[in-house]
Amino acid sequence: MLCIIAYDYVGEKSLAEEMVQDTFLHIWEKRNSISVTPAIKYLLVKSTQNTCLQYLRKKKIETQSIDTASTDKMIVWSDDYPLGHLFEKEIVDIVDRTIQSFPPQIQKVFMLSRYRNMTYLQIASILNVSENTVKTQIKIALSRLRTALTDYL
Repeated sequence: MLCIIAYDYVGEKSLAEEMVQDTFLHIWEKRNSISVTPAIKYLLVKSTQNTCLQYLRKKKIETQSIDTASTDKMIVWSDDYPLGHLFEKEIVDIVDRTIQSFPPQIQKVFMLSRYRNMTYLQIASILNVSENTVKTQIKIALSRLRTALTDYL
């Protein structure tokens, strides 16, 4: 999968493989200062992207002919992209666990807002609370989700 990502940047199979090898070499050299977390896939993807971007920047300096738009390329996850499915499942699991950890009232408010697309006013009337209470609880829920997903943002 990392070769596919690198190929998206450099457009050449052998060069993409070289970029991935360089990525693993760099990670190996920094192994004592890198902490392995559940987000190791994210680290590998970002490191591969950075290796490719560094290569493209160096090549641009040498040749002055690389279009700058190619260095700003973002990965577009398609339906047939296995690494995308892994990231999606991982993120969904984190979101689900985080929502389950919310206090019951915040959990209700968040579920009504995000999964049933209800307005703050509708939620407030159903739960018999003020609209400001709903806003505050949504803010707390989103803050906790943002914290849980820090490695992916």
